[in-house]
Amino acid sequence: MIKAKQKTVRIFDINIKHERDFYPYMDKNLVLLKEYILVLSGDVTEKIKIYLENYNICFIVAENCNIKINSKSDSDTKSDIMGTSEQSIQKNVDKITINSQIEDTVAHTKEVKTLLLERPVRSGEEIIHAGDVTIFGRVNSASKVMAEGNVEVYGTIDGLVQCDGNYMIVKDLGKGHIVFNGDILEREQFNGNLKKITRTPSGVMIKDIF
Repeated sequence: MIKAKQKTVRIFDINIKHERDFYPYMDKNLVLLKEYILVLSGDVTEKIKIYLENYNICFIVAENCNIKINSKSDSDTKSDIMGTSEQSIQKNVDKITINSQIEDTVAHTKEVKTLLLERPVRSGEEIIHAGDVTIFGRVNSASKVMAEGNVEVYGTIDGLVQCDGNYMIVKDLGKGHIVFNGDILEREQFNGNLKKITRTPSGVMIKDIF
């Protein structure tokens, strides 16, 4: 007897314009990208495949599969993955559904409340929340915070914080990673000042609150 369940998985859709740009990008974001399935298109060479296999990264070559991928916004389809730090470096393909469903899924109809943490997020802790998340403490290394709503973090981020909402408020990005609406944000854009992160038609905007 075979049991199958519908799953929602998180992927990154990476369009490789030049192989030479792929390795610095991966080396910089390896810790983060190992958590996702990569869908590759463009200049996908055998050397790139070997690189990913050596790091045990799950990947799919787009031209070899028939998975339907829905991006968050049409504007994302025009962005280059291997762009400069001022440009969006990651087109978001946030969720796909593998249609091998046998058991019915139940829709959540109740209003989701804000998750408020007045403590640090411990190393190894994983927080997944369907609403907003506010953290008055540090996000320690090897921890994960994933929210479908807005996220506010008033301590240093040394782990992974992923926000799928309309905005983020962040004080400091340490050794961790921030993924906002599918974009990996550059560490150089944070200096310890409280910042608000939003998405505009031209891309992600990060600006000081005060």
